[in-house]
Parts: sequence; C-alpha cells; structure tokens
Amino acid sequence: MPRFSTMRLIGRIAFFSIAAAVLATERVEVRAQPAAPDSPAASSSPEAAAALKAGTIIGADNIDQYLRYVPSAAKFAVAHGFRMRIIPDRRVEWSQGFQHATEKYAAQVTLDNDDYIKNYVAGMPFPLIDATDPKAAVKIAYNWHMGPFMPDDFSIAPWSSNGYAADPANALKIVPNSDADYGCEQFEFLRFAHRSDVDPRPTIGDNAMGFEWKARCNRWMSDLIGTPSEGAGIWVRYLDPKHPDEFFSFSDTSRRVRRIAVNLDYPNEGCRGCHQPFWAYALPKTENYLYRLLGSTALLGCLAADEEPAGFKTGGEGLTLGEEPFALRRTYILEMRPRFPDEASTGLRTIIYIDSEVYVWLAAEFYDSGGLTATAMPLWRMRPSSEGGSLFDLAGSFYHPQNRGSFFRSLVPSHVEFKQAINSGSVGEGAFNPQMMH
Repeated sequence: MPRFSTMRLIGRIAFFSIAAAVLATERVEVRAQPAAPDSPAASSSPEAAAALKAGTIIGADNIDQYLRYVPSAAKFAVAHGFRMRIIPDRRVEWSQGFQHATEKYAAQVTLDNDDYIKNYVAGMPFPLIDATDPKAAVKIAYNWHMGPFMPDDFSIAPWSSNGYAADPANALKIVPNSDADYGCEQFEFLRFAHRSDVDPRPTIGDNAMGFEWKARCNRWMSDLIGTPSEGAGIWVRYLDPKHPDEFFSFSDTSRRVRRIAVNLDYPNEGCRGCHQPFWAYALPKTENYLYRLLGSTALLGCLAADEEPAGFKTGGEGLTLGEEPFALRRTYILEMRPRFPDEASTGLRTIIYIDSEVYVWLAAEFYDSGGLTATAMPLWRMRPSSEGGSLFDLAGSFYHPQNRGSFFRSLVPSHVEFKQAINSGSVGEGAFNPQMMH
C-alpha cells in the first residue's frame, strides 16, 4: 500500500464509523421521553419559544440574538452564508417496528458490573431515563448507539466526504477543495442483530459469529468524478463489548486482502484530518468510552432537511451555503472520554449533544489537552417508514477544524446524481465477504 500507508488506511476505516435471551414476557408501553429540565436552558421555555418563532431566519446579521441555542458548528456555517429557518418543534414518531421491539424487550435490559449492556435484543434499550440515575450517561449512550435512526440496512451510491473553503475574495462564496475529497462508489450497511424493521428480525439466522453489523465500500474514489483510489474495504462490528472491530482492506496493487483489528477508542485526530463521517450509522463502539452526563439544554437541530445534499445551493454566484429547517430540541449533553487511554489519546474528549426523543446526535465539540480542536453538526432528513413512523438519513453535515481557517468538511450523499435506499431488504450478506472484494 505504497501511497496510502497507515494514515490513509485509518482514513478509510473512519469513513465507516460514518456517514451501522428473552427474560421478560410482559409487554411494556414505552415512548420517547424528553430530557428533564435540569439546566437553565433545558427546555423550550416560553422565553425561548418567543425568541424563536416559526418562520424566524437566523443568519449572520442576527445570530447574536440566538447564540445560546445555536450549535458551535452552525455558528461557523452561518458566518459563511448558511441560514437556519425555524420551524415548529413536533413529536417525532419512532418506526412501528422499533416501537414494537421496545415494548417487547426493554424491560429485560440491564447493565453489568462494567456498565456493558446485558440482555438487549432490539428497540430502545433504556426508554425511561432518570437524569439523577448514576448510570444515566451510559444508558443515554446506548440509546444513541441503538436508537430509532439506526437502519437495518442502508445503501447509497456514491457517498463522499468533501472539502471546502470560503473564497478569499468573498466569505459567502464556497470553493470546493477537490484535493481534500474522498468518496465511496457504493456504500452498504447491514445489521446482523438488533433488527426491528426488516425481516428477518431480530437477527439474521443464528448469527453464530456474533456480528452486530457490517459496512462495505466497493471502491474508494480519490475525487468526485470517480478517479479510482486503492481497492475496497469491509468494516465488522461484533456484539461482544470486548471484541475489537475488524477491517478488511483490499489493495488493487497487491491484489490481496489485509485484515486488521481496529479499536478507535477516541475521536481520532488522523481521521478528522482526512475525512470525518460524523458517526452517521457506524457509530463509535459504545464500550470504548466512559460517559458523564453534564446536563441538558435546548438546542437547534436539523431533523427535516429540505434537500440532499443538505446545506448547499448552486446559483449565479456559484456554490454557496443554503438554508435548512431547524427546530428547538431538548438534548442531553454527554462527555465522552476514552475508557482505556494510551499516550496518543490522553486528554482527548468529546462533548456530544443527543436528542432526548429520537437519540440522534445534533452537535459535537472535540477537545484535546490544549482546548477545542473541532466542531461538527449533522443535517438529518426524515422519511416515512413503510410500517409507520419515521426513518432518518444523513443528508449533510458540517465539520470545522479550528486550526484550518475557513476550511470545512461535509459528508453528503453526493453533489452528483445518487441512489439511496434505507431498510429496503435488498442488501444481502454476500456483499460482505472479504474474498469477494477482488
């Protein structure tokens, strides 16, 4: 692998961490639960509702009035022309399959002595969160990991992480940085366990190998016009909390498959330097972190993006940042630190804002021992589930490294024509055989 080396391989791996015993028989009625209002901005207070009326447009000229509700990454985007259109907050229904699985299995789910999840099958592991519970933080983390936005299968062609910067002559004009682009010709994701919406449920077969999910890129591209990069890759996540992830990389040069154990137990700086999938579906392995609940707050989040890719528009002035709808959402504020820090990860931590109803992340801030290093924000888009309720796809995102001026990244479906399917049942197990990557 002469050109890409270890750093490039880590980059490929991080693209995935992108953009996925019945002990009680009593059925339990459970629904999403809003965060307890235990911080000054913990709920959509009358003051907040009055300030953020539906139809309000937040832009560079008035953002100072709303800073307490605006994610850090959004502040950067707004400074470069992005606009946040306020829409009324509304209840987001889980898919019917996810709701039924929660009612069937939630009562049996617990944590062991290491705070690893036990007896989880499908649905929301911990639908009722008590903010005073000493275990609330790790329970929220598992709800994020297993929440209703996680698909049973997902396919998109192509999917890309793109670099941009503001035009030096016009801060509101966006200039693509094709040298920083990185893409996948076709990305596929398949859950082997915890399935709630697509048969077979809740597992595929007996799942004797203990897979949680697998993700695959059939061909890496070094730019958005399809120039081939090196080979393909498959990422494997296991149910065993102590089993590291595995990555299988196929090199066009050597014509060989390379298998490595992967344990990215912290927000990897190398990953964030090449491309950042912002934890779309292949989330960080929950057990690799320690969590602390810092409180809850009201935060503007995008759950219903207008377009895909979200956040951009093309017009007479070329490429600029666009306008997307945001609602004031109740969020939990979690701090994540590596459970087993090494020399490279000591001092690293992440602050993540998790929606208290559907448990998608709405914003993140990355820190090292020197302070804030980067901010990120996803732009989600809801679509109806075939059985009722909502599914989610990552329509776009902003990721801004603090030390790179106006440079930022966006993980988007593609700026060219793309095809996408969620919970279609069309992603088969055979796609994830490393020997088929040749």
